[in-house]
Formats: sequence, structure tokens, C-alpha cells
Amino acid sequence: MFRSIVSCLLITFFIGCNNQNKTFISGKIIKPTNNEILILKDEKIIKKITINNQGTFSSSFEDLNNGLYNFIHLPEFQYLIINKGDSLVLRLNSLDFDESLVFSGLGASKNNYLIDVFLEHEKEENYIKSKYKSSKIEFKKIIDSLKNIKTKHYSNYKSVIKTNFISDLIINHAMLIPLYSHIENFIILNKENHTKNIEYFKKYRDKIDLNISELSHFKPYLDYITLKSINESFSLDKGYDYNLNFNLQRLNYIDDQVYDQTIKTKLLRFIAYEYLLEEKLLINIDQFIYEFLKISENNSTNNEVSVLYDNITSLQVGKVLPKIKLYNEKYNVRNIGSQINYNKKNIFVFWSYDQNAHQVNLFNKVNLLSAKYSNYHFNLININDDNLKWKNNYLNNFSSNRINNFRTVNFESMSKKMVLNNLNKVLITDKKGVIIEILTLVDLQKYLIAN
Repeated sequence: MFRSIVSCLLITFFIGCNNQNKTFISGKIIKPTNNEILILKDEKIIKKITINNQGTFSSSFEDLNNGLYNFIHLPEFQYLIINKGDSLVLRLNSLDFDESLVFSGLGASKNNYLIDVFLEHEKEENYIKSKYKSSKIEFKKIIDSLKNIKTKHYSNYKSVIKTNFISDLIINHAMLIPLYSHIENFIILNKENHTKNIEYFKKYRDKIDLNISELSHFKPYLDYITLKSINESFSLDKGYDYNLNFNLQRLNYIDDQVYDQTIKTKLLRFIAYEYLLEEKLLINIDQFIYEFLKISENNSTNNEVSVLYDNITSLQVGKVLPKIKLYNEKYNVRNIGSQINYNKKNIFVFWSYDQNAHQVNLFNKVNLLSAKYSNYHFNLININDDNLKWKNNYLNNFSSNRINNFRTVNFESMSKKMVLNNLNKVLITDKKGVIIEILTLVDLQKYLIAN
């Protein structure tokens, strides 16, 4: 089931193994997608390592703290457990990232074990989800069985391989947190028996400490607490109604139960974005922001959420479309207002050449609708940064003079001003650039038929 344990293989890394202050990371990437890898700690880049023409790389670190790190080779990433003095050698094929990733060298065993834990969960995912409509007794048996298998196997592993506190903490939670998350999902999807299920799974739900600072940047752990906040905010009369009061309850639950400031800030931010990007009523948004700012103590997050609030209030029906800088087809920078055809109403849609299915659907729809509704001018905004790929994609699909093609100059700025939480967003303006409708690509044709 799990990969074999390999000690330091390369002579250079025997030197590293004997130097307790230095940590080494090297490896080979087959078919790399770019020329560097990134090593992150707590979501901050601590080292950029160049990959040479042979796909190999190496680097050393002084006085690296034990803990959870990220290894990124865009667009993929994986977690690493690094102890000071480790000499990790990794090998992977970018076309099969997780499945091909294998470690050797000092510190390899715990990382190979962690990768296998993730892969096992992926294999189990669909099976466990298929049992969400089972009885609570049957579902508990499934969770118990998987938990017993995992803990027994890890116990056998630890009888052979010595682990330290941080490695043990990470691997244990990597094994068990997804199972507990499935329990929370089971409760959510069987809301008619919410109270009984909460009681029935109580010993599991009380098992996880919500304030483990060492896991404050471990996504499965944060996802679990987020799911738990949903169940703890459930009300019998309204159920899982994602309205203002429900989300205020979630804020209060996090405020009451989570005192680790990093974890608390991340969870509050997530809930704020999840709610604000869906809520339509400004009066509700105002109240949510008021309550959020009373609870959140992180100035950076508060500023970020306040900017989101400002952008949401600026992007409303009746407001003039915000100005953003775009490249036009001649690669000239224009403010969005400079290139709009104000002789007609305008429709703005967004796309990426990295999302092929969405691109094909969007292009087909725009070609069809632009021919049928000549009283509108269509504006396609590409969010990518490769000019040649952008041009090749639209040139092969569009020739109508009713269609403008743009590429964003600064995606981060544009996406914030347009509150672009997904590429299905559609904005419609009148001849003066005033927003008359905000909807989704799915609803666009219905709107045009009705108007």
C-alpha cells in the first residue's frame, strides 16, 4: 500500500544529513511546466529554485524550522513535512503530479507516507459520498472501518520509523480529518435528522481541536472547521438557509470557538467572501460588514473585505461600469470606456484559454447571440497573460464587427473591480455605460429573449 522507505542516496546528501543546521531539497521533474519550483511556509514564498534544462534542481536552507511546507510547480502543489537537517530528493512527472511524486533521502519516509494518505483519500472519496444517504448506523460503520485501517497501519509504521511531534500531528490529521469532514457532510445532507445525527456523531465531532496552530495553513483542517460551522449554525425552522442570519451565526461560532488568530482570520475571511459574493441585497451586506468588523481583529483582512464591499456597492444596477485597463486587438491599452460602442447596449463576458470547455461554450453562445441580437455589442474579456494564445483563440472563432476582443492588463485589479468570482458572470450596460443587468451566462439568452 505504501511506498518503501529509502535513506539518503546521493553522496552530496550524506553531507547534508550530517549537518543539522542545513536542509537540502533537490530532484528531477519530467516534462516541467515552467522553469522553477517554489517552497512556501505559511503561504509565503521562502525560496524560488530554478529548474535546469535537464529538469533537475537543488537548493539548501539555513536553520529551517520543523513543520508543514508547500512545494509548488505551477499549476500544481503539494504539502511537504520538513525537519531541520532533512535532505529530500524528489522525482515527479508533471503530467501525473501526485501519483508520480516520490521522495528519497533523509526525511523521505514521512513525505511518502503523507502523499499516500492523500492518494488513499482520493480513492475513497466517491465511495464514501455514495453512502451519504445510508442510515447513520451504516455510515458510522464505514467511517469506523476506514479509521481503524488507517490508524492500525500508521501504528505499524511508527513501530518501525521514529516520528517527531510535528510529523505525527500532520499525518494523523491528514488521515482522519477527511473522514470527519465526511461526517459533517453527512449531517448537512440529512438535515431532516439534524439533531439526532449531531448527537449520534458527538464523539467524532468533539475529537478535533479547532486551535492547532501547526495546522493553520493546512487546507483539509480549515475545510473541516468550515463545514462544522455550517452544522453549528443550523436552525430547525430555517435549515441551511444561506441568508444573513445564518452567516452571522457562523461568524459568531468561529468567534466563540476559535482563538488561534491565524485560523480565526482565515475562516472569517472565507465566510465573508462566500456570503458577500452571493448576496444581492445591499442592506444585508451592510449589516454583515458591520458585524464582521466587530469580530475580526486582523487589519489586513478587514481592509481586504472593506475593498470587496466597496467594489460590490460600485458594481450595482444603475451604476456606471467601473473603468478598467484592457488591451484591445491592436495591443493598445485602453480604458474600458474608450472602446465601448455606445451606439448600442453592451454585453461583457469573460473567458480563459485554460478553461477549454467554458471557452467553447462561450464562443458558441456569443457567435449565435451576436448574430441574432444586433442591437447589442458583445465585449469578450480574456483574463490570461499570453498575448499570442489570446489572439490565436479569438481569431479562429470570431470575425463579426459586433464583437470586441480585449485582454486584461492587470487581472487582479480587474477581477476585484468586476467582483469576478467566476467566469460565468455577465454584465449588460445601456448606451451610456450604466449597468442594467448582472446575470450568468446560463441566463443570458433568456434575458435577451425577454428584452
